[in-house]
Amino acid sequence: MKIRPFQTSDRRAMLNLWHQGWHDAHAHLVPATILEYRTLPYFFVWMDECPDDFFVLYEEEQIVGFVSLSGSEIVKLYVNREFRGKNAAWLLMEFAEATLASNGITVAELFCTEGNTRAERFYIRRGWKLSRVFEDCLWLPNSASKKSQTVKTQHFIKTISL
Repeated sequence: MKIRPFQTSDRRAMLNLWHQGWHDAHAHLVPATILEYRTLPYFFVWMDECPDDFFVLYEEEQIVGFVSLSGSEIVKLYVNREFRGKNAAWLLMEFAEATLASNGITVAELFCTEGNTRAERFYIRRGWKLSRVFEDCLWLPNSASKKSQTVKTQHFIKTISL
């Protein structure tokens, strides 16, 4: 498996993976009213509104996962169902931490919806420490007429270096 920067040709495959992964991990943890904004077309909007730098993990030209970064934050990390438990998330996290460190970041951060136990356990195994828990606003498209919704969110931090 190899990692490279996101390319426009990756868009559909990556968004399908993100949509599937988000529903696997988060749909049961958020208010039901948010789900109307978590259909596949809204993931296209979400990406268009997202300033993150995306990187894809691929094997034989198939995208098997991705990670996105912004500032000192690892924003998103998703792996195709077929590749979970097969080192893909570990490779993406290792890459993300090294990329942040090479950009001069010494304390990295990430946010995790409380109750996403698979992700929580993974972060702890990777040496991340829970910093705080707070109510955070969920993403809604700029065009949404509804008011923001919140969910309990965990803030993890980790000291990193090259």
